[in-house]
This record gives sequence, structure tokens and C-alpha cells, in this order.
Amino acid sequence: MTAAEPKRFAFAHRGGAHGPENRLQTFVDALARGADGLESDAWVTADGAVVLDHDGVVGTRGRGRQPISQVRRDQLPAHVPTLDELYEACGTDFVLAIDVKSPVIAAAVAAVAGNFDAAQRLWVVAPHSAHLEAVDLGAAQRAVTVRGEVMRSWRRRVVLPQMKAAGVEAINARWMWWTSAMVRQVHDLGLLAFGYDTQREVSLRRCFRIGLDGVFSDHVERMLTARAEAAADHPV
Repeated sequence: MTAAEPKRFAFAHRGGAHGPENRLQTFVDALARGADGLESDAWVTADGAVVLDHDGVVGTRGRGRQPISQVRRDQLPAHVPTLDELYEACGTDFVLAIDVKSPVIAAAVAAVAGNFDAAQRLWVVAPHSAHLEAVDLGAAQRAVTVRGEVMRSWRRRVVLPQMKAAGVEAINARWMWWTSAMVRQVHDLGLLAFGYDTQREVSLRRCFRIGLDGVFSDHVERMLTARAEAAADHPV
């Protein structure tokens, strides 16, 4: 998979709204419902396990809420899965987008994916390209989440080429910030365009209609219907 390939990925955000978020069974169910992508956030425990949780802060027995980085894997609630467990439960025949907040986490995520021979289907998503530079991600792809104030201003014409030069392969932004012109601009740079927080049917249809390459939603069936409609109206 490369940035030049015409793909339209349907990512189940935290596994989707059909079950508790970031649970193994929810991820399994999302793939069974037809999602070809999963999304989550990763953290590294004090003893080096890569685990999937949104906030990175969890309740532990007798210690209250603590950052995941300060506790061992066996001290976490049982429902918090490791990335290894995700691959063991779901296999590797799907695209995985993992949000990371540091270079250390990015490298750890890529290492686990590499162990499962799944790095080529991994997108490591960070809030800044600096989190991904000079980090060995193997065959994994790099994506950066861009804020609306950048997308809506002239700054994107400077920032996006800089990200391309830094090795970024996709731009991730809230769905409402994208326009068809912005998608074309990103594609002209050889990058993919991802849109997140897309929930309603009308917004999902718009995202695929303007050409986003990946969409993140809690609603798998809605997302797949919108993608199919867009493909029928405007085949890639």
C-alpha cells in the first residue's frame, strides 16, 4: 500500500458504537460488520506493553487513576487490550490506524506490527510530524492530524509540503474542514486525505463524495453504505 494507491478505507473508530470502545470483541465485531479498518490510541506501560486506550489514564486497584505509562500491564483493568492481543484476535487482514502521542509509542507500535508481519497495513497517526521523524517505523505509514486553523488558512500551502518532505504519507483532519479543493491539493502532493469524527449519514456521504481516502466513524454500516454510494456514483 502506498500513498499513490486509490483507496477508500472505512475505519471503525475505537471499534465502533455497536459495543464498548477499545474492547477486543468490539474490534472483532467491527470487522465482521464489514469495516476494513480499525482505529485506536496506543500507550506503553511501565513494563513495555503496548495497550489500546483512549485517554491513557486508567483506574487501578488501590491507586486511583494513573497514567498508563506508570503502571504495569498486569495492573490495568482486564478489558484494556494489548496490541498483540488485537492482532491475535483479529488477524492482520485489515488496515489499522493507531494514534500516538510520542516517538517512543510510535516506535513501540510499529515494532509490534512488525512482529505480526502487519506493518504494511499500519498507519501511525501523530499530532505532529516531529513525533514520526527519525523513528524507525519499518514498513508502516505515517499520518499527521492537522488542526482546522491550518487547513482553513494559507498556512496549509506551506505546512503540507513540509510534512510531505518529512516523510508523512497522509493528512488527517476533522471531516468538516475538508473541501474537494483541499483533497485535490493533498492528492497533488502524493498524499492521502483522511477525515475523522464523521457520524451522520449526510456527512459520511459528503466525505466519500469529495474523495477522502479514509474515513473514521463510530457507525460501520452507515460508513459502508456511504462508501458504496460514492463508488457507484463516482467510480475510482
